[in-house]
Amino acid sequence: MKKLILTLGIVLATMFTATAQEARGEKQVDKLIAEYTTAAQITPDQSAKIKPMIESFIATRKANKEKYANDAEGLKTANKTNRENLKAQLKTVLSEDQIKKIEEYNKEKRAEKSGATNQE
Repeated sequence: MKKLILTLGIVLATMFTATAQEARGEKQVDKLIAEYTTAAQITPDQSAKIKPMIESFIATRKANKEKYANDAEGLKTANKTNRENLKAQLKTVLSEDQIKKIEEYNKEKRAEKSGATNQE
Protein backbone atom coordinates (compact mmCIF):
# COMPACT_ATOMS: atom_id res chain seq x y z
CA MET A 1 0.00 0.00 0.00
CA LYS A 2 2.83 2.39 0.85
CA LYS A 3 4.50 1.66 -2.49
CA LEU A 4 1.27 2.42 -4.32
CA ILE A 5 0.82 5.75 -2.53
CA LEU A 6 4.47 6.65 -3.08
CA THR A 7 4.25 5.77 -6.77
CA LEU A 8 1.06 7.79 -7.16
CA GLY A 9 2.71 10.74 -5.42
CA ILE A 10 5.70 10.60 -7.75
CA VAL A 11 3.46 10.44 -10.82
CA LEU A 12 1.40 13.41 -9.65
CA ALA A 13 4.51 15.45 -8.80
CA THR A 14 5.92 14.76 -12.26
CA MET A 15 2.67 15.82 -13.93
CA PHE A 16 2.51 19.07 -11.95
CA THR A 17 6.13 19.87 -12.71
CA ALA A 18 5.65 19.27 -16.45
CA THR A 19 2.51 21.41 -16.46
CA ALA A 20 4.28 24.22 -14.60
CA GLN A 21 7.18 24.17 -17.07
CA GLU A 22 4.80 24.30 -20.03
CA ALA A 23 2.95 27.21 -18.44
CA ARG A 24 6.24 29.04 -17.84
CA GLY A 25 7.26 28.49 -21.47
CA GLU A 26 3.89 29.82 -22.63
CA LYS A 27 4.31 32.86 -20.39
CA GLN A 28 7.74 33.51 -21.93
CA VAL A 29 6.22 33.33 -25.42
CA ASP A 30 3.39 35.69 -24.51
CA LYS A 31 5.77 38.10 -22.77
CA LEU A 32 8.13 38.24 -25.75
CA ILE A 33 5.27 38.78 -28.20
CA ALA A 34 3.86 41.55 -25.99
CA GLU A 35 7.27 43.23 -25.76
CA TYR A 36 7.80 43.03 -29.53
CA THR A 37 4.25 44.26 -30.18
CA THR A 38 4.86 47.32 -28.03
CA ALA A 39 8.34 47.99 -29.41
CA ALA A 40 7.56 47.48 -33.11
CA GLN A 41 3.78 47.99 -33.42
CA ILE A 42 3.18 44.41 -34.54
CA THR A 43 -0.34 43.79 -35.82
CA PRO A 44 -2.51 40.96 -34.46
CA ASP A 45 -2.13 39.13 -37.79
CA GLN A 46 1.65 39.38 -37.59
CA SER A 47 1.53 38.34 -33.94
CA ALA A 48 -0.31 35.15 -34.87
CA LYS A 49 2.31 34.41 -37.54
CA ILE A 50 5.33 34.96 -35.30
CA LYS A 51 3.99 33.05 -32.30
CA PRO A 52 5.10 29.60 -33.60
CA MET A 53 8.51 31.09 -34.43
CA ILE A 54 8.95 32.39 -30.91
CA GLU A 55 7.67 29.12 -29.41
CA SER A 56 10.31 27.26 -31.41
CA PHE A 57 12.96 29.79 -30.35
CA ILE A 58 12.18 29.35 -26.65
CA ALA A 59 11.96 25.55 -26.92
CA THR A 60 15.34 25.45 -28.68
CA ARG A 61 16.85 27.75 -26.07
CA LYS A 62 15.60 25.44 -23.32
CA ALA A 63 16.97 22.39 -25.15
CA ASN A 64 20.33 24.15 -25.59
CA LYS A 65 20.48 24.88 -21.88
CA GLU A 66 20.10 21.17 -21.13
CA LYS A 67 22.37 19.99 -23.94
CA TYR A 68 25.21 22.39 -23.12
CA ALA A 69 24.83 22.38 -19.33
CA ASN A 70 28.58 21.90 -18.85
CA ASP A 71 29.78 23.79 -21.93
CA ALA A 72 29.36 27.57 -21.62
CA GLU A 73 31.00 28.28 -24.97
CA GLY A 74 28.84 25.69 -26.74
CA LEU A 75 25.73 27.18 -25.15
CA LYS A 76 26.73 30.67 -26.24
CA THR A 77 27.28 29.52 -29.82
CA ALA A 78 24.06 27.50 -29.96
CA ASN A 79 22.01 30.38 -28.57
CA LYS A 80 23.58 32.81 -31.04
CA THR A 81 22.62 30.51 -33.89
CA ASN A 82 19.11 30.24 -32.44
CA ARG A 83 18.78 34.06 -32.26
CA GLU A 84 19.99 34.44 -35.85
CA ASN A 85 17.50 31.81 -36.96
CA LEU A 86 14.64 33.66 -35.21
CA LYS A 87 15.71 36.93 -36.80
CA ALA A 88 15.72 35.34 -40.25
CA GLN A 89 12.24 33.90 -39.64
CA LEU A 90 10.91 37.24 -38.36
CA LYS A 91 12.16 38.93 -41.53
CA THR A 92 9.68 36.83 -43.53
CA VAL A 93 6.73 38.36 -41.62
CA LEU A 94 7.80 41.77 -40.31
CA SER A 95 8.87 44.89 -42.16
CA GLU A 96 12.47 46.09 -42.13
CA ASP A 97 11.45 49.00 -39.89
CA GLN A 98 9.85 46.61 -37.38
CA ILE A 99 12.98 44.43 -37.37
CA LYS A 100 15.12 47.53 -36.63
CA LYS A 101 12.81 48.53 -33.78
CA ILE A 102 13.05 45.03 -32.28
CA GLU A 103 16.85 45.11 -32.58
CA GLU A 104 16.95 48.50 -30.84
CA TYR A 105 14.64 47.21 -28.13
CA ASN A 106 16.86 44.15 -27.57
CA LYS A 107 19.98 46.38 -27.36
CA GLU A 108 18.26 48.54 -24.74
CA LYS A 109 17.28 45.45 -22.74
CA ARG A 110 20.85 44.15 -22.83
CA ALA A 111 22.19 47.55 -21.77
CA GLU A 112 19.74 47.72 -18.86
CA LYS A 113 20.60 44.18 -17.82
CA SER A 114 24.35 44.74 -17.96
CA GLY A 115 23.95 48.07 -16.15
CA ALA A 116 21.92 46.42 -13.38
CA THR A 117 24.51 43.64 -13.11
CA ASN A 118 27.39 46.12 -12.89
CA GLN A 119 25.66 48.15 -10.16
CA GLU A 120 25.19 45.19 -7.84
